[in-house]
Order: sequence, then C-alpha cells, then structure tokens
Amino acid sequence: RAGFVGVRAAGASGCRGVGWSASRGRAFAAMQVPPPPSPPSAPVPPATFECSGWRFEALPVPLWQSSRIDEFSKEEGLCKVPDMFCGDAALRISHEASGTVLELGAADMLRCCRWTPPPVEGVCPSAEDRDATQAAKVDGPWFGPVRCQFADRWKPKSQNPDVRELEVTSDWTCSSPYWGSSRAGGDNVPTEATEDALPMDLLRRRDEIHWYHELLFWEDELDDNGICRASVRVRVMPSFWFVLLSCELRVDNVLIREVGTRFFCMFDSETILREWTWKESSYEALRKRGVSFSDCPHISQSNVGTTLLQEADVRRQLRHRLLLGRRGDEGVAEEPQPP
Repeated sequence: RAGFVGVRAAGASGCRGVGWSASRGRAFAAMQVPPPPSPPSAPVPPATFECSGWRFEALPVPLWQSSRIDEFSKEEGLCKVPDMFCGDAALRISHEASGTVLELGAADMLRCCRWTPPPVEGVCPSAEDRDATQAAKVDGPWFGPVRCQFADRWKPKSQNPDVRELEVTSDWTCSSPYWGSSRAGGDNVPTEATEDALPMDLLRRRDEIHWYHELLFWEDELDDNGICRASVRVRVMPSFWFVLLSCELRVDNVLIREVGTRFFCMFDSETILREWTWKESSYEALRKRGVSFSDCPHISQSNVGTTLLQEADVRRQLRHRLLLGRRGDEGVAEEPQPP
C-alpha cells in the first residue's frame, strides 16, 4: 500500500508541472507507434540420419509470424491457416539406389485442405477414393462439411439483402487428406494397390530405436471451437523404418476425426507399404458407446481425443505399395547374350 500511495503522490505533484505534460505527451506518442517486428528466427539445422542406403532428414523450424501466414493465405487462396503454423517443416526420406524421395511437408499438407484449385495430383487420394456419401461432392471439403455447435445461433433469422455469403475454397477445420509426395527422377513413384496390412507384431516389438524424430506442422484451437493438429513422426529400427503422418481434429460437441498415413519399409525390400486411414465419430455416437465427456481424460487442451476412435469408426482405408526401382532401369537395352 505504501508503494501504491507513493505512485499516486508523485503523479499528483507532477501533474502541476510542465515536465509532466511533456513526459505524458511522449508516452502517449510512444503508445501510437506500433512495436517493431520481431527479428527473424535463426535457421535451425536439419536433423539427419543414414542407415542401410536410406537418408532421413527432418527440418524442425520455428512458427511462422502472422505477416507470413497472411501472405501465404492470400497467395494460396486459403480461407483458414492455423495460428500455430510451421510452414517450412518437412520430413524427407531418400533412397540412394533408386533415387526415390519421399517428402512430407507442412505447406503441401495445408494446400490439400483447399479444393479450388484442387491439390496437385498424387499427393492425396483422388476424388474417386472418397467415401461413398461424399464421392459426388467434388467442390467442397474432402471429408464433408462440418458445422460448429453454435452455427444455428449465428445464422440470421431473416434474409438481409446487405448480407452476402463469402466464397469458401478451403476447409476451416484444416482436415487434410494429404499422404505426401514420392518421386524418383522427377516422376511420381509407381504404386499398386494391395491388401497387405502393416506388420503390427513387428512394430510392437521393443527393439532398439536407432533414430527418432517428431515434427509439428500446425495446431489451432478453431476460434475456441475445438482443436486441430498435424504432425509427423519417424523412427528407424535395426531392420526397418516407420513413419506416421497424422491430422487430428476435434470440433467440440460435434465430432472427432483422425486422418493417418503410415509408411513401412524393410531395409531389404524394394517396396514401401503406405496405409492411409480416415477415422471419424460424432459426439452422439461416442456417448452411445459410453464415453462421458464431462470428465474424459482423453480430451484436454493437449489431447485431441482421437484415442477414443476404434476400428468401427474407420470410414475409408487405402493401402498401396510404392515400387522402388533402380537407377537406369528404364531405357537401358539388355546386352546380347553370347550364343
């Protein structure tokens, strides 16, 4: 209290002098000047690891500043860019023998939330791969439209000619069907559909982990309507490597969704197994299953709640094998054999 009174006394006495008005004027002028932009963050060196002819490179980068987010949103025609966005984050996996490069990048992943213009061919499932209920809806969110719990309250009760709907070109929930790009020599790596599942027994074994890295692509609280998060994790084991690219979403009192892409490759194999899975369940369905959201430990500020999803919640699953060729396999004529 003594300190508080002292401040009041100093202010009262200074209020009668010229010095007070000048200092207050300078302080007021300083308040009108915006703070200088924060200096750019120092570049973070990539984390790299090499094993059995494979090179793994993780690019951990700082969050983009708001000015760069606004510029990216305008350039790409995105209606929504997450507040926490590591746009330069990426994971690259290179195979020396075949020249194959698998790349998973934050910016490319966010571009797949947009349908006008559509994503680049090959970086996500095609429109024909959609769920049967969404296959005909080419122009719109890949997983279908989602409304927050307050949407009906915000809708005007009467028609107002001065109110016009904005053209929406991307998904406000940042749900992305992205499964990455895989190229060799400038062309997409050939793929073939397969029924082979991931070797879960091998993945669950507690073998030594040679290298592990995790990258955050983005996170956003959807204007206090839930949370969305995208990240990628990679681990290199003695005989194989495994990658999980996940896009998680929770819209409070509406739904929980997870889009996960898993890559698995044995070091002595000439193929990469890619499994893309879309899981989703509404709050109503989860309540019928016995989930209590009032005290659910699986849902918090840090937990999206996708652990509540089960096999019964799988909406779509696609499995492919990425074929690893050898450098110079194409266009090389076979040498004639001696008679």
